[in-house]
Amino acid sequence: PAKRLAFAPNLSVYDTFSASIYDRRSEPNTSDRLTPALKQRIKEELNSYKMDEMEVHASSRI
Repeated sequence: PAKRLAFAPNLSVYDTFSASIYDRRSEPNTSDRLTPALKQRIKEELNSYKMDEMEVHASSRI
């Protein structure tokens, strides 16, 4: 089925804090602050967990 987009027939406008009062910026992405060595260490730890500790359904095993 095709996706459809619909807009509400009514419009709602609310008062909110100004940008000088409420900072809406997001925090920096954690992965952007990781060094390549740390990224590799995390990857190895995750792969080790997957191979040795993580429960896997029997029909999913190679």
